[in-house]
Amino acid sequence: MSALEDLLCSLGQDPRHARTIVSSQVYEARAAKRAAIPEYIHEHIKEILAKQGISDLYLHQVEALNKVFAGQNIVISTGVSSGKSLAYWLPILQELISGTKGKALLLYPTKALAQDQAQKLAGYCTSLAALGKERIFSAIYDGDTPSNQRSKIRRQADVVASNPDMLHLGILPHHPMWSSFFSRLKYVVIDEVHYYRGVLGSHFANVLARMQRICRLYNVNPVFICTSATLGNARELAENLIGASVCEIADDASEQGERHYLIVNPPLVEQDLGIRRSSMMESVTLAKLALAHPLQSILFSVTRRSVEMLLLHMPQAFKEKIATYRSGYLPSERRKIEKDLREGRLKLIISTNALELGIDIGGLDLAIINGYPGSIAGLRQEAGRAGRKGRSALAILVAGSNPLDQYICHHPEYLWQTNPEQALIDPQNTEILLQQLECAISELSFKEGESFGKMEYTELQGYLEVLETEGKIRRVGQKYLGITERYPAGSVSLRNASDVYPILAKEECIGYVDSASAMWMTHPKAIYLHAGDTWIVEELDLEKGVVRIKPFAADYYTQALQESELNVLSLQRSHQHDWGRKHLGKVRVITKVTGFKKIRFGNMENLGLEDLDLPARELDTVAWWISLSQAVVDSIRQKGLWNSDPNNYGPQWKHLSATIRERDGYRCVSCGAKENGKAWDVHHKVPFRKFSSAQAANDPANLVTLCPRCHYQAEQRVRIQSGIAGLAYLIHNLAPFFVMSDPSDLGLHFEPESPLADGDPVIALYDMVPGGIGLSKKLYEIQDRVLKAALDQVTDCPCESGCPACVGPVAEMGEGAKVHARAILEEML
Repeated sequence: MSALEDLLCSLGQDPRHARTIVSSQVYEARAAKRAAIPEYIHEHIKEILAKQGISDLYLHQVEALNKVFAGQNIVISTGVSSGKSLAYWLPILQELISGTKGKALLLYPTKALAQDQAQKLAGYCTSLAALGKERIFSAIYDGDTPSNQRSKIRRQADVVASNPDMLHLGILPHHPMWSSFFSRLKYVVIDEVHYYRGVLGSHFANVLARMQRICRLYNVNPVFICTSATLGNARELAENLIGASVCEIADDASEQGERHYLIVNPPLVEQDLGIRRSSMMESVTLAKLALAHPLQSILFSVTRRSVEMLLLHMPQAFKEKIATYRSGYLPSERRKIEKDLREGRLKLIISTNALELGIDIGGLDLAIINGYPGSIAGLRQEAGRAGRKGRSALAILVAGSNPLDQYICHHPEYLWQTNPEQALIDPQNTEILLQQLECAISELSFKEGESFGKMEYTELQGYLEVLETEGKIRRVGQKYLGITERYPAGSVSLRNASDVYPILAKEECIGYVDSASAMWMTHPKAIYLHAGDTWIVEELDLEKGVVRIKPFAADYYTQALQESELNVLSLQRSHQHDWGRKHLGKVRVITKVTGFKKIRFGNMENLGLEDLDLPARELDTVAWWISLSQAVVDSIRQKGLWNSDPNNYGPQWKHLSATIRERDGYRCVSCGAKENGKAWDVHHKVPFRKFSSAQAANDPANLVTLCPRCHYQAEQRVRIQSGIAGLAYLIHNLAPFFVMSDPSDLGLHFEPESPLADGDPVIALYDMVPGGIGLSKKLYEIQDRVLKAALDQVTDCPCESGCPACVGPVAEMGEGAKVHARAILEEML
């Protein structure tokens, strides 16, 4: 019995582990489908491949080569470790030794991946030089490239490995210095295209449109070779990125060892409240079990902090055999860790998704994934780090307690079936397009009648007029020109649609925050976490766009409190249902940060509330919203299952509350603070909704005077959550699964009585990007799938009244929403 089989037996036979396994799947080993290396491949290249033990190719590699040599753009969307990179190395090597002097640009999403692939290319180039061919000059050009090497790379490099950010900031704005490179550019490789979705993908598509303008200036039309994880729309995504037709190669002909997949749901520790053992501690237990076997494992976790915390829980006896891997490490540190892992000196590596992409770390036996990583493509990439090169492997997903992870536990078929995910981008997003058009014009004058990406001149005219009016470009005759003293690329982040603010500590920049997040992440007195240290925000200067912080020893973190208002600007689509209507439209979301909570690290104790006076922020975007008809509300109310109406305290409430305040001496009975010109609140000790009548609830013995701060804290302790609030929480947490986005990409707004629907209840989700990025539009189209998933989750969840896995934790959100949210969903489906 192999060590992997022994581990699988331990997991299946030990009741402690067996009862947590909610799904298992086995994929049998698969033989490769091979074909001869095409005759047109140079003999020297065949010699190099032979020395690596490669005498033939997979069928999908040959198909890719044939299309590339025919001048077609391609995207290869086969599985992990299927030899995708060889499908672009061979055309590049063939070009380099053919004497035609063509050049290649390789774009990778991360510096680490570029470094890894550059080492492979250097090996090929060394082998070619040993066969007597002319030396080939390949180089990395990114932010870490020493300045004294950059000129030589620009003038002499045959192959340049870089990333989208450097292409945007350091190459395209200085293209005259790259003229010898661009004038002979033959191939452009875009690795891991599934990574480019949302804001980053929308920006990147425009960066590529800028590059293609420059290529036309130098009379070249490069072939694009793209690689991708398996997606539902890999070809469509690649075509939207490069603005041209693409052939997809998706039939994976590589060999595969036997693969075992498990989904582990940590045990419930409090069933009524739905509280489970943390996924982190469950992952630690599994990692310790793996360390007891002669196996090499990788443990993935979402955040850098969780990676370091996982390491702290590992046994000291294996200290020298365990390492962490994440962004922020020096390149030399990363290279050493990768080498130690490949050569077997490490038994366990704990990593963020920095190792999700195709960096060569050898063949591992086990992948443990602490929490769903946000997409099926990402999950498969992480699981595929084990069992590379045809070896048998095991991958374990350890579910978190949130609704999305728990939904996957109940519906694992979404992971095993054909990938339903579609990566969404919108290169024509107004904010992004305006920023990128200015960059393009600063690089190369824009002529009347010229297109940009997939947009014709007639579509672009309005955007050009806006830029001209704002003084960012100028029109001279039939051309638009950039402003000489401006360097627009320097102020445009590919990761955000909005501007970014530097975070300064003693005038030294230690990080950035986008302007859309500044008021809730870096408001005055906010605790800012950086590199394991706590800082406090001294100043948020909105006028200058800068945040100033200082070191501060805090035992708490801060959580901003926000109020939002949503107004419809224009209705794009609407559809009548029996239960109400669904809508899609352009909206204006007005958000105001009103204060913040202080939450103690560890036990999550609420240490108090402080008010803030900050300006409101407006976001013009796209939203999907649903409204319930009054008939449905009445139907649910008649069943006693509607608790979303505002409290009606009765006609005597004003007089009664004044009497209670007088009784209590106009002081807060909790902290003793006296009223200061503003009437304090009157609070029900036992929540109003728990009584059958207002008269019983308003018994003076149940009423007490509290200042706003103490009232807020009391409300957090006993709060009745409405069914609408619970349903909104659930939909907001599940929706990202269906549109391949992060939860932070979608905003939430709900009202039991909304002016959006003439006083009827409304739940709205909106894109957090100005102008929208396509997420709400997709949710409008697949609404029934989202609502069905919500009903399945609230039905399958074993808690009694609500928990983090369905309508929200009772301790945070209040009691009683589960049955009411389910009643609403049953009326809708």
